[in-house]
This record gives sequence, structure tokens and C-alpha cells, in this order.
Amino acid sequence: MLEKFPGMLGYGGIIAIHADWPIYPTGIGWEIALKSLGNFPQGSRFYEVDDIDRCKLLTNEELKPNVDYYHEKHYHLAIWHSDLIELKKQGLIEGIVEQSDHEFELEKFEKFKKYLEGNLKEDNDGNIILHTKDEKGKLHEVKYYKPLLEEEEEEELAFKNCVSLSDSITLTSEGLNKLAELAQGIDYSQNLKILIEPLLSIQRYDTAIRDASLLIETNIKTFYKSNLFGQKLIDFHIEDIIRNNDNFNSAAIKCYRGELRTIFRYIRNDFAHNFKVISETQCKVILKRINDTLIEFNEVINAYYK
Repeated sequence: MLEKFPGMLGYGGIIAIHADWPIYPTGIGWEIALKSLGNFPQGSRFYEVDDIDRCKLLTNEELKPNVDYYHEKHYHLAIWHSDLIELKKQGLIEGIVEQSDHEFELEKFEKFKKYLEGNLKEDNDGNIILHTKDEKGKLHEVKYYKPLLEEEEEEELAFKNCVSLSDSITLTSEGLNKLAELAQGIDYSQNLKILIEPLLSIQRYDTAIRDASLLIETNIKTFYKSNLFGQKLIDFHIEDIIRNNDNFNSAAIKCYRGELRTIFRYIRNDFAHNFKVISETQCKVILKRINDTLIEFNEVINAYYK
């Protein structure tokens, strides 16, 4: 059934990514992409795990051999090529190279050849020969054709609508400033506003963040009447949502899980165990994230439990 396709996103018309990833883009637009990058600590670098349908799956861990970076225990984000290009044009990120469709597909082809190493088999035209088994176990030859550029297509090289990574992506100082700009004028949800406004007025910014992140955790615990906390609470929460969604772990649930995990890992844990000196601007950037996730928590409860 189409509605149970793992990569069905449900926005911008019918948009799907043909992959069962641990997370997907939460929307379209450079502001959404910037927010995804800003979900991680300042100075984080992001490395490519996969690239499908002109979208990159990234992790904040430098890649090492023989590690399954698709596993849900890792921290991920996913961003469309078009949004990465716009972020670069505005000077908000570093680390990407813009390419034409042909340049991108040819680079991907060459990377796959390198990946095959000693198992590589090619025909006389340089196409990669592969074998697949059918349901009866019979082998069939298939080919991964080398991307060719026809003479009439050469002018398309000027259209750079694809992205590769020079090494890793990182936010620039301009990117951090833009995050702060987008966090101005937040209309906080009522329960959060009551909690943090007295603290903001006396410049207790780290306490405001500590209490705000605790509010998310307390809301989840109260809903389930649970004594769990931290990542175990998130795991229980997500597993129960999946059960209430006909045991289907949708793209929306995966994105929600990613938001909760990064807040607990990089905000809740850090501020709960450390005294932090931060500016009002830094505080508001983080509070916007927490506020957005509190709103999403209420939407999740309404969608899956009422």
C-alpha cells in the first residue's frame, strides 16, 4: 500500500524517497534545512551516508570502515540537494560542490566502481556487470550503464542542480547568525511561556533551557504515567506510537524521533549536568527548537491517541 511506503513524505504534493532511511527531510526549503543542521552542537561536521532521489542522508560522525551508519542508534539528518545549494549561495554552509546531473551521476558511477574493487566486472564499453538472483535462485546479468553525455546535452553541464561533498558540511558563522535571526519573535506555547518568561527576565538563560527540555520529558512521562527517562523514554514513546500506527514506522514518526533524540542528547543531557554560560540569542535559538518539538508532541498525541 502506498501509504505504508517507508519514504512517503506527504508534503509538496506526493513526494517520496525510494529508501528505508532512519530519517527523512522534515520539509522543503533552506530554512528547514538550516534548522536541521542547527539541531546539532555548534561546530558539528556532517558526513554523507547515502544519496537517493537528490537527497542526502547525513550523520554527525566521521565515517569509519565496517560501521553500519544506517542503524538507528546513530544520529542523522536528511537534506535535499536544492536546499543545500541555496544554503551555500547565501554563505550559510561550507563543504559542498555544485554539479550538473551528468557530473553527479558520473561521480556516483566511479565511486561504485571503487567500492567493488576486486569484484568489479566491466564490459567493453565500461559498463559495470552485476548479477542478481530471482525468486528461484537463478542468476541474471544486469548492467549499471556508465553515464554518457550526448553532444546535444553538453549545454546542460552549465546547470548545477546536484551536490557532492568535498569532505563534510558545516555551518558558517553566517549560518549561525541566520539561525539566531529565525529564532526572533517566537510565539511560545502557553505552558512553556509560563515556565521560561520569569527566567528570561532575570537572564537565567541556561536554567530556562534546562527547564524547557525537562518540560518535554515530563510531558511524555506524564502521558504514559511512566518512570522511564532519557533515551529509554524516547524509545518507549516511539515504539508505542508505531503500535498505534498499525505497527508502521512512517517517515513522520522517524523525523519526530530524530528531533527528540537530538534534543535529549545535545540539550537536555548537556544542560542537566553542566552550568552553561550562553547569550540571550543562543538561548532563543535553542528554545525555538524545544518549543517546536513541544508543539509536535501535542500534534502526535492528537494524531495517534485521540
